[in-house]
Amino acid sequence: MASEDEKSRWQYLNEEAKAGRLYLDPSVATSCRDASNKQIDLFNQLKNDLQSVATVSGLGRFPAADELAKMLGMKAVGGERDFNTAFQEHIDVLTLIRDTIEISVNKYQDQQVAQAQALTSQGANLPNGGQ
Repeated sequence: MASEDEKSRWQYLNEEAKAGRLYLDPSVATSCRDASNKQIDLFNQLKNDLQSVATVSGLGRFPAADELAKMLGMKAVGGERDFNTAFQEHIDVLTLIRDTIEISVNKYQDQQVAQAQALTSQGANLPNGGQ
């Protein structure tokens, strides 16, 4: 399961990115963003697949069979420390990672554009247009 420390760490980094204090190289960040999206898709598919095993049957006709079937189904969905919740926690952290990367790249690109515009403006103010 995704730890609260991991989620807190990425929430902090997300705020740093929003504040413009976290910059990632766009080429590296793009790969990380794509990998995050791939994992999010995988965990969503796994969550969907869990629905098919949430109802367990075929364990026979003995007194504990129904209770065992219920217990196994609850491990997939709805029970304490179930897989469905674990997958959702991972999805939440991966979404935070992806969003943090996206914010960082956007801030980096905005900074690059601002610097280019500033240089263009400085050149225009020089004699002969900076040529």
